[in-house]
Amino acid sequence: MLAAGGGVALAVGWTIRWRPGRLRRRGASPLALGEVLDLLRQAYGATAAWAVGAVEGALELVGGQDTDAETRRRGAALVQLASVDGRLHVVHDPEMLYIAVGDFPYAAGLALEGSAHPEALADAIAGALRRFVAGMRLAEEQSAIPRARIVAGRVSRLVAGALTLEGMARAAVELGQQLTHRGVALVMATGDHAQIVAVSGAADRRLAGVQLSIDSPVARAIATGIPVATRGAEDVFGPGVPERRRSERAGTAYPLLDGAIVVGAFVVLGPPFDADAPALDDLSPLLNDLGPRLAAARAVHDAERRAVVDPLTGLRNRREFERVLSDARSGKDGATLIYVDLDHFKKLNDTLGHPAGDAALKHVARLLEAAVRTGDLVARIGGEEFAVWLPRTPLREGIEVAERIRRTVADKPLTWSSSVYPLTTSCGIASYPELVGNVLNLQAAADAALYRAKELGRNRVEKAGRTN
Repeated sequence: MLAAGGGVALAVGWTIRWRPGRLRRRGASPLALGEVLDLLRQAYGATAAWAVGAVEGALELVGGQDTDAETRRRGAALVQLASVDGRLHVVHDPEMLYIAVGDFPYAAGLALEGSAHPEALADAIAGALRRFVAGMRLAEEQSAIPRARIVAGRVSRLVAGALTLEGMARAAVELGQQLTHRGVALVMATGDHAQIVAVSGAADRRLAGVQLSIDSPVARAIATGIPVATRGAEDVFGPGVPERRRSERAGTAYPLLDGAIVVGAFVVLGPPFDADAPALDDLSPLLNDLGPRLAAARAVHDAERRAVVDPLTGLRNRREFERVLSDARSGKDGATLIYVDLDHFKKLNDTLGHPAGDAALKHVARLLEAAVRTGDLVARIGGEEFAVWLPRTPLREGIEVAERIRRTVADKPLTWSSSVYPLTTSCGIASYPELVGNVLNLQAAADAALYRAKELGRNRVEKAGRTN
């Protein structure tokens, strides 16, 4: 059972009572949101259904008393997520199939018993849910509900539904686009630089992730706390961004404040609005609320990152490496593990000093990251020891990665105090199930192979012996 925005849904058997969830269209009879959703649920034989709307709150329908609390919790959480990220979510578990569709700040979803459903059924349900969500938006926008209340509801939904910094940023730009009918970007200030962390669908996707010059108009808005507008002769994002048409370079950067601290900027593309433009009234509650929310989300994000990241190299730490391997032990997919040791590191530290040693570790960390694919894991697990986890990778490919790491480090020496210092690495490699019959033994096998590589002269790759 869910309650939000003044609405309460009460599920009794196969029926639903919804108060006050009727959205009235001009010149039409009331739209019974719960009744339409219940028809969808019954049409596809679903055990439960959920809907989220900006003003009218959240709605749950349960088709019988035997739907367990965990199913209801998971379904409601998935629909909340879809309402923020605007994506299609299809989740299979051993007993249920969950499907949710979102278009911020609206979403709807169904839960069906069993997991062996044909793909065509999932596609049909997704299409029906998309039409239902589109109808929710149209009914609300054509209703007599004051626009200020609709906007406030959408901001509230953004705050309630976004559980991560990335999710909040994505939802904020999509809401900004809905309110302004323009492309929108969100920029976060971090230390001495600013970076575009999210762009809406109408903006140039190439902008996402771009780090901005300190001379850019957006950076000036962040530095001064005063909105800065351009008309296209100067790109609102400054130099060094993807080339775009003149009309797409214009924009206004609104600083986002957490108290007296500027945490970023909300950039609306296009020429500046007139002072009395309705879009400015719509934007105000979003801009006022977004700064503190982003600051809080970033604090959580930074704390979570510190828990899993090595502060010197920026790689994952040993704790996170052990967690990933622990998760992998419950699966049956093959994998390869490489242990990498920086040769003669103590001698380098003693000769050049600890700052040079730190520089060498960071240098090798960057080379390791460049040698692997997206989805692989590189971690620093000891002083000069690294681990490379290659999921779903056979031994042959793992050996290629290890050799690439060894050659790259040897070919790219460390530059320190205007001098060049050669570096080498030793690698031990183990794979499951080709060399190790039990995934629990991967670490011990890779460690033994690394020891053998060092004993045989270093700057080499050795693979583990075969074990059961």
